[in-house]
Amino acid sequence: MKETHPLLWPQGWPRTRIADREARAAWKKTERQSIEALELELKRFAVLSATLTRKDPSDFRGPSDPSISVSFSRKREDDFSWQDALGIHDPAPSLEEITAIYRKLVAPHHPDQGGDPEMFRALTTHKNNALAYVNRLSGQTYEYAIACDKFKEARWNITAIRLTVHSLRQIERDGTSALLQQAMKGFAAIAEHAGQE
Repeated sequence: MKETHPLLWPQGWPRTRIADREARAAWKKTERQSIEALELELKRFAVLSATLTRKDPSDFRGPSDPSISVSFSRKREDDFSWQDALGIHDPAPSLEEITAIYRKLVAPHHPDQGGDPEMFRALTTHKNNALAYVNRLSGQTYEYAIACDKFKEARWNITAIRLTVHSLRQIERDGTSALLQQAMKGFAAIAEHAGQE
């Protein structure tokens, strides 16, 4: 899991007022231990890549901020029909390679040139699926985000996120996949609008 600064707080996700932040002394792990436990929980949840963001802890300008946000992408059943449609058989094509092949294939089908609009749309969909797959795999974009600022210390907010991921795993283990899908849609909607603090 990568760690970056500054804090990228999901837009629309409510913030906890400083006066309302709580202590959680029962959670004894250090910050490093909390991060390692979160990484393990994300791995168990079939996460491909993740980034933890927060205010730079070495930045002493202004008050400290224990807020944590984790963005991630999970393994999923991808539709790899884009490989055949675009003629890409490299398991890890570059964004440039996908775009170049798409432009070559789509040119004769462009509606402005009298081409087939259905074929144009199909190739565009395949290109978008290929780009999304490569971006997700490389950690350039993420499907989900979970943020927490309820507690006074970063290690407690990290633990709260770990416990949330653990709860999502429990929903998955319980076999209520429809409920998990609904929960993940909520996190996905937030991830799409992630903003920078």
